[in-house]
Amino acid sequence: MSTQSTDPFTVRTFVTLRPDRLVREREQGPDGRLDLAELFPGPAPYNTVRLAWGAEMHHHLASTDEPNDVASALAELCGYDPMEIRGTVHFTGSSRETDSAPGLDDENHFGLFEALAQVCNTHGVRLWRQYRPHQTVVVQSTDYAPGDPIWDHTGTQRRFAALEPYPPTSDVARRHPDARRYVCADGYSIPAPSHGHGMRAERAPAGYWQRTGNQLLPAAD
Repeated sequence: MSTQSTDPFTVRTFVTLRPDRLVREREQGPDGRLDLAELFPGPAPYNTVRLAWGAEMHHHLASTDEPNDVASALAELCGYDPMEIRGTVHFTGSSRETDSAPGLDDENHFGLFEALAQVCNTHGVRLWRQYRPHQTVVVQSTDYAPGDPIWDHTGTQRRFAALEPYPPTSDVARRHPDARRYVCADGYSIPAPSHGHGMRAERAPAGYWQRTGNQLLPAAD
């Protein structure tokens, strides 16, 4: 029976985690594969750690890079004896004991980051990512501070003043008592999504970068 996806719109994701906790993700179609033997060249073998929910973590046993403490803690969380993992680790779907692995499907992708969040919360650390100005980040309403630039639905730049509830007599307040709005310095108001909202990375307020530890890169050359 073929294990290949027949859905041309299926996306699978390859994830890397560096010792400094930088995460990188690369999306590919359902037939994209990672050649593990090519990824880890040399006489020393690489090691595959099969994670509890079906994903795999691959690392080089002979690496002399910095210890990857988050990866080591993740392996222990998944039931392995304590081990020292060094260097960048690569997360994939099941390689089925071959040197070729697909990316993570949505379920395993979610499971991976749920487990990584548990590790980070336990050890008091956080992962971080790098974004180019045109890429999308998810900003929370509490990331804004007075004076921050904020853009309305027409693309007009305004200045954030406060995060406030809607007037109690308004229809919005009656239908959604917990709804909040961004109030701008000129009095204009913008609905504040309760679960954050996506925006171009170059427009994210300083509070977003402070909260996440993510880094804004210059535009690609």
